[in-house]
Amino acid sequence: MAKVSVTTCPTYSKGEVRKALEEILASLGGIDAFVKKGERVLLKPNLLSASPLSKGVTTHPSVVEAVGEMVREAGGDPFIGDSPAIGPFRRVASKTGMEEVARRLSIPLVELKEEREVVSPEGFLFRRITLSREALEADKVINLPKLKTHSMMALTLGVKNLFGCVPGLKKASWHLKAQQREAFATLLLEIYLRIRPALTIVDGIVAMEGNGPQSGDLRPLGLLAASEDAILLDAFLSRFVGLPPQRLPTLQAARRKGIRHWEEEFPVVGDPPPPVIFRIPPSADIGWGLPGLLKKPLRQFFLPRPRVLQDLCKRCGLCAEVCPPKAIRVEDKVKVNEGLCIRCYCCQEVCPEGAIQLR
Repeated sequence: MAKVSVTTCPTYSKGEVRKALEEILASLGGIDAFVKKGERVLLKPNLLSASPLSKGVTTHPSVVEAVGEMVREAGGDPFIGDSPAIGPFRRVASKTGMEEVARRLSIPLVELKEEREVVSPEGFLFRRITLSREALEADKVINLPKLKTHSMMALTLGVKNLFGCVPGLKKASWHLKAQQREAFATLLLEIYLRIRPALTIVDGIVAMEGNGPQSGDLRPLGLLAASEDAILLDAFLSRFVGLPPQRLPTLQAARRKGIRHWEEEFPVVGDPPPPVIFRIPPSADIGWGLPGLLKKPLRQFFLPRPRVLQDLCKRCGLCAEVCPPKAIRVEDKVKVNEGLCIRCYCCQEVCPEGAIQLR
């Protein structure tokens, strides 16, 4: 069985990050266990938006740079790629420090925008998924998520991070196709099963709790964790921050598909920091496990709705731009049509001012 390797890393200093990464990867067989000479390796960080590093929204560049160095030392040919939810790719890459990392390492920085339709095997809920050609054609993918809360999925970890392999505007169309939380979690799992990253390393040195994934509160954890199996890694981290793994929607999706090894005892090696209790967004779906006839009305009445704090709002229009059903209008103030709202919380996810709360 795969295992989870975890260690303490108190800061983002280059030396400490490199030392911690070498430690956790040594327990998994070293970088040579995942990268062979001549392989093109996609480094897939979380680049949600053009947020400054001080906000802790994206994977820290020191983690990406250290992994890139190790891949190249193993003979691999790394490149950095993502498809951000908000803003032009180059601006996001510049603001988050990825452009500088690519320059220092002399490696490509690629927007995952080229589309390729993938036909899924029997047993998948979504038979056709459009994914990034660049991600699918890479010899290996190293998945580099940020440990954060998420308004729809409770936490954004290894499995969720690969939604960035869906090119650009296709993300909004998937929110419309998979409106129910169960369906969206299944979509995320099936994307993970198609991309199959060779390795997932989670940046939890400074994490985010509360109103994540964009406007939450920073929570220094001093943690780096890795596994070849992102499902096991997500189960470990969910438990680490005080959320029972069975409440994580992507793990519920795994269970429905018969993937249940994360429910058993699995090896965790290393020297982790003490576990914590995170404040999770108030959007837990009370409909889990209920019959379909009850689930829909319960979602409508009890799932939190986006509320705009007009005094914080800058009328930038990002919420209206990303809203899949076009339920938001920006006039003298931002207005949400609750009849059209599908509770995907994309508006809250992208708001740079933290002006959209779930209530």
